[in-house]
Amino acid sequence: MPMAEPNAPATADVETPRVIGGLAGFAIVAGSMLGVGIFLFPSQIAAQVGDLGVFFALFLVGGLFALAGSVACGELGAMLPKAGGDYVFQREAFGPSIAFGSGWVLFAAIFAGSVASMSVAVFQYQIAGLLGTDLTVPVLGPFNGAQLLAIGLILVLTALNDAGTRVSAGAQIILTLLPIAALVVLAAVGLGTGQPAGYVAPPAPDTALTIGGLASGFLLVNFVFSGWINIIYVASEVKEPGKNIPRSMISATLGITALYLLLCLAFIAVLGFGGLAGLGWTDAGTGMANALGSPLLGTVVLVIIAVAIVTSVNATILSAARVGYAMAKGGAFWRGAAQLTGHRKVPRRALWLQAGLASIIVLSGTFNAIVEMTSVAMFVTGTLTVLAMFALRRQRPELPRPYKATLYPWLPALYVLFAVAAIAAKVWEAFKSDASDAFFPLIGVGVLLVTYIGHLLYYRRARRAAGIAVATIAAGLLLRQLTEWTLL
Repeated sequence: MPMAEPNAPATADVETPRVIGGLAGFAIVAGSMLGVGIFLFPSQIAAQVGDLGVFFALFLVGGLFALAGSVACGELGAMLPKAGGDYVFQREAFGPSIAFGSGWVLFAAIFAGSVASMSVAVFQYQIAGLLGTDLTVPVLGPFNGAQLLAIGLILVLTALNDAGTRVSAGAQIILTLLPIAALVVLAAVGLGTGQPAGYVAPPAPDTALTIGGLASGFLLVNFVFSGWINIIYVASEVKEPGKNIPRSMISATLGITALYLLLCLAFIAVLGFGGLAGLGWTDAGTGMANALGSPLLGTVVLVIIAVAIVTSVNATILSAARVGYAMAKGGAFWRGAAQLTGHRKVPRRALWLQAGLASIIVLSGTFNAIVEMTSVAMFVTGTLTVLAMFALRRQRPELPRPYKATLYPWLPALYVLFAVAAIAAKVWEAFKSDASDAFFPLIGVGVLLVTYIGHLLYYRRARRAAGIAVATIAAGLLLRQLTEWTLL
């Protein structure tokens, strides 16, 4: 059995009301997945791989990858329906040190980084397009309008979540179902219209398919599908968790995968594969509307995308604060964050601490840099969690399992295989590259290793001073390097 966190505070397993039903659970997962990725990254993926068949294969693999993770985390969430998700499962399976490192990467890099990147993107691309202005122009010292407005959005949605889980979950249902319906209509318009008269699609890019290109494409696909896991972080607030947690993850993953494939088919039907690959950082929906020569459709697309991104930000804020809350309960974080406030019992301090951290990342990073940093880190923490399912099958066979992972062990093992292959490819690419920022995507991995080693040494009393020194020095070096790269 893993050792308990030293001096961890004793708290009840369930302190929050269970107010998230099946539909709200689906909305949290599906809404989390409906971020900026499906609009910005199809063109980047097409340019990376240069082949239509490989392009769709990557999206199918991305959906299968998310499904493989969903069945494993569905078993864990149904078995241990507590707030905190990965942190709780990894602590139970591997002990406090791995959970400590993974929890810090989740709270400080993956979730805060995702909230920051999506909030910046909605103003830098969608709102700027609607207003017909450039919001990346500095307006307050070195900070631009998109950054300042992104911070405003983070604060507003944090306040919404502070009002109570029932309120934020209700808003999430509306914010999720509307853009899903609108995106289905948009895909139908593209498929029904096809390439307009007079439009000549550019040829497909002459890109040699490489391991590095496949790995980079898969990283982007993983970011497109990210969010399938988010319901496990609010598991303590889900009604009938043994049924609703796995059901919401699996149904949302299958539904969003089908929607993504439909949208990609529509983009290519109108633009052609070469036209999609040549969009650069113009989102595919806007590119499709421009090709059709419809300013009205272009405006509608920008509104749909903006709502979808705000939906994803809200779902991420709702879910992510529970990681800090769970870590605080386990003595691995500021203990004040373990408090639930108000009659609705929300983790207010964790919510606002998360908002502050995301705001700092907004001001210090760039969209591309944040995406690269969070994508590899997601592979690492996700792999540890899926491995926790295997470990707990052996260590804790007596725990009730209302749901057992579908196609165990093959489907969960597929997740581990894909994730390890992607991480290895990025490490290989980093060592082969001469670029000064080649190791930037591995920052999250470095943070996990540093915090894990520091925690391990700290709680071996004879090495406590060494642990503090190693963690402080290494974290400082990583932070300095991160700041240098993101400000390039």
